[in-house]
Amino acid sequence: QTDPENTDYTMEHGATRNFQAEKLLEEEEKRMQKEREEEELNNPMKVLENRTKDSKLEMEVLENLQELKELNQRQANVDFEAMLKQYKELEEEQRRKEQE
Repeated sequence: QTDPENTDYTMEHGATRNFQAEKLLEEEEKRMQKEREEEELNNPMKVLENRTKDSKLEMEVLENLQELKELNQRQANVDFEAMLKQYKELEEEQRRKEQE
């Protein structure tokens, strides 16, 4: 039977639910968010601490994203065809020297 409130299905009889890690993870995240909100309502210092943690996490994510962008940009500038051509030329030159 459908359960639109929870965007899920409810079992009526004779069925078993498969393990759903994603659903459990979502429920855990909701529970943690609810606990955090309740804690912040009672403790203004906790609000400040959480904002600081969130800001640090956001800065780390942005730094990692920037590093990935730079890495991708460096790889995009590498001309693999030219490298292969140069390698083939070196191989041919070595073969000629060996034959001489």
